[in-house]
Amino acid sequence: MTLSKQIGLLWTSALVLTLVLSSPVSAQFFNNQAPQLLPEAEAFKVSHSVEPDGLTINWSIADDYYMYRDQFGASVEVDGQSVPLILEFPEQGVVENDPEFGDVEVFFFNTPITARFPTSFTPKADQVYALTLSGQGCNKPVGICYPPMKRLTDVQWSEATLSAQTKPPSQIAANTKQDKKSFWTYVLSAFGAGLLLSFTPCVLPMIPILSGIIAKQENPSRLAAGWLAICYVAGTIVTYLIAGWIAGATGTQLQAYFQNPWVIGFICLLLLMLAASLFGLFKMATPTSLQTKVHHHSNSKSAHGNDLVLSAKSFSLGLISALVVGACVSPVLILALGAAITQGDPVLGAAIMGSMAAGMGVLLVAFGFGAGWLLPKTGSWMVQVQNLFGFMVLGVAIYIAGALTAVPVMLLWALLLLVFGFYVWQISNIDSATQRPGLLASTGKAIGFASILWGCLALLGHATGGREILAPLSELSLGSTPQTKIELPFETTTTLEQTLTILQAAKKAQQPVLIDFYADWCFDCVRMKRSTFKEPEVAAALEGWRLVVIDVTDTSEVSQAVKKHFNVFGPPATLVISKQGQEVSDLRQYGFMDKNEFISLISKVPS
Repeated sequence: MTLSKQIGLLWTSALVLTLVLSSPVSAQFFNNQAPQLLPEAEAFKVSHSVEPDGLTINWSIADDYYMYRDQFGASVEVDGQSVPLILEFPEQGVVENDPEFGDVEVFFFNTPITARFPTSFTPKADQVYALTLSGQGCNKPVGICYPPMKRLTDVQWSEATLSAQTKPPSQIAANTKQDKKSFWTYVLSAFGAGLLLSFTPCVLPMIPILSGIIAKQENPSRLAAGWLAICYVAGTIVTYLIAGWIAGATGTQLQAYFQNPWVIGFICLLLLMLAASLFGLFKMATPTSLQTKVHHHSNSKSAHGNDLVLSAKSFSLGLISALVVGACVSPVLILALGAAITQGDPVLGAAIMGSMAAGMGVLLVAFGFGAGWLLPKTGSWMVQVQNLFGFMVLGVAIYIAGALTAVPVMLLWALLLLVFGFYVWQISNIDSATQRPGLLASTGKAIGFASILWGCLALLGHATGGREILAPLSELSLGSTPQTKIELPFETTTTLEQTLTILQAAKKAQQPVLIDFYADWCFDCVRMKRSTFKEPEVAAALEGWRLVVIDVTDTSEVSQAVKKHFNVFGPPATLVISKQGQEVSDLRQYGFMDKNEFISLISKVPS
């Protein structure tokens, strides 16, 4: 072995020996450098300040520590009983994968929380109350969680504090680039929603209303028909602008008013009058006094005065027609207005509603400019077309009236379908008698026969208690085995306190929760109650779930507090709460869901 190799071997042996001998020392050194956990009081500090409508609670969380969102709590003791305050968080937390609970929402650093008085508690000035603040947190690097903690202190509100005026939370700064971007995003989205709504059964009946106006003219030009359509759409936009302004300024849930029985009755009465006019039973004319004024102030000849009268009539019918559509698509309207109601911004509310009305009016304006050649020329065909439009308007009236449980909606559908079927069959026979039977006459007879058959099925459905015209025999029991009816074990709540108690119990039991926001005046809510929630397949899919109905029929401060807590703007809304007590926000649904849609939703819930 050479001298260099001997020296290298000696150095290697010395290095190995040094590492072996020093390992206890190095281990002791690194153990001494392990993170030291802070005491609970230092890791999670809390302070509070009184406000006219509650408290501002500030949790100061140390670096590398976090607290669970669903473990925050605040309550005051009143007459020996604990009264929980309603918590509002400034923003969304961070989702962390907890080794025990899975994905949970947590907060790092400083977390200011607003705690508002529940409706059941009004503090007395200068009286001392025992305040309990609760929470639970963890150290992220070490992965160790502290047990749930409670901080006890006293709190009192002075007379001056309780009488102070709070700044409306609805006021937002509109001078930032982000706010402007959000404003135009809302407006453009509303316009797109209006375009989509224009192809729905709720909006299409506005075409016969507009056609009835245009049909009053003899062979109108495209320009004249298009101008009447613009006036008509302008009327709908004005109505929606006003409704949006009111919703944004007051935070009012317009859906409750659109589906109020008196409003529904008034809208149906207007539709019946319009249908009667289309059938030729009477003539809807502008008052004579208004016509006289228009003619008097017109510098042109009487023909121009008549144009002004028609424009005013078209604009007025647009104002009224907007109410008809509003009653039909109210869930979509309240969803679109959610941002304006939350922010209390009347300008945003008006812009959203006006933009949506403009989107719905695009198809109407296009129809107006094409009506000159789309509509038949004056003659017997025009009478038949107006009658067909009258049947369509009656169908809209029956559809809207179906929201009222006292209305025998299936019987009305049956009568409409029977009369319509006999009418179409009759005019087809007349055409066949006057000329050689062709494809048009044969098609008319087929449509008439199908309508009569459907009407007979609707009569049978009415006799068995059915209300769904698309499934008239859904209530009929065929054969010897009666149709099974399911009553799901929903727990009905009306207050936030009741709801939170149920959710807390479900979380302890590791149960998923289905929350259904319901109201008696909500047409789609009633439909789901009668159909979707009666299906055996739905009951099987919800086995092991805890089912909660939050009834917001009464649009009071109590129901507003529940909707505000869950950030829900109106029924029907379906929320899914996981076993860990967190909402699966991606699965939140608004509007009606049939059996298949609902089961598909439940199948997406993580286990």
